[in-house]
Amino acid sequence: MAQTASSALSSLVTFDVQQQALKNLRVSLVYANRDWSEQGSLMPGTDTARFAFMPDMSIAATPLTEGTTPTAVALTFTNVDVTVAQYGNLVDITDVAKVKSPLAIIAEASDRVSRNAQDTIDQITRDAIATGGTAFYEGGAANRAALGGTNTMKGSDLRKLYFTMRKNKIPQDAQGHYTLILGAEQGFDLKADTTASSGIIPTLAYTTPGIVREGEIEAFEGFRIIIAQNPPTFSSTVTVTAGFAFGPVHGWGVADLQSLNVYHVAAGGDHNDPLAQHELLGWKIMFGVAVLANNRFYRLESATTAL
Repeated sequence: MAQTASSALSSLVTFDVQQQALKNLRVSLVYANRDWSEQGSLMPGTDTARFAFMPDMSIAATPLTEGTTPTAVALTFTNVDVTVAQYGNLVDITDVAKVKSPLAIIAEASDRVSRNAQDTIDQITRDAIATGGTAFYEGGAANRAALGGTNTMKGSDLRKLYFTMRKNKIPQDAQGHYTLILGAEQGFDLKADTTASSGIIPTLAYTTPGIVREGEIEAFEGFRIIIAQNPPTFSSTVTVTAGFAFGPVHGWGVADLQSLNVYHVAAGGDHNDPLAQHELLGWKIMFGVAVLANNRFYRLESATTAL
């Protein structure tokens, strides 16, 4: 007996599209945290912020001669300039797309536009930071080219880095820690180092937790570790991943001439859109990021295990 199968109805079936788009997988935004950068501002008519340094005076180790005025010394100044540029993006949604879409397309587009601004700012900041800092190569390698496949993150490196930073006068935060941003692969390698695993303290076991930052997973050897899914990488003998270690004295600066603005322009009957066919969503910002002093933070470079 012939049967009428469901496949016979395929041309009659329409899709019941759900009213909300599925969530996207997104990286943690860790680099553009304003608490970690020196903040500058600009007056209209300028596009460059200048950060000035006045180095400390040399130790006065020679005793004074009685009745003799010591020779005066001059204070010195250095400066770093941060130049701003404008960034932005735009989405155009037609009136037909808005009417036909089963999704709340304007709300979904607003979310994507806002996230695009955050992602852009974070990555531009990351790339600027990656140009500076004091290089610290895993395993005591002499330079980036000397890193090989076995030069993955190990606990002994972080112990050495911690005391190197202490020796070089980089202060710690109020809880006595440095902040360390590692790529996910670097974090995996640290966990895989059996000599380090016993010293790792999960965030839930902190005795004085303070504020646990986004992406923070644990503490180890005086570092509070934050994992980034999009760390900077460099092509060398092997692919090299960079992490960053720093304290509360800022090693990079940010200057804004124009704060982040998000726009929603409804369709309108003007000369550019006479039939009200276009609804626009976008963002723009004018800012700059630059390394202020390489000796204020460390760029920790290593090979990584592929995940």
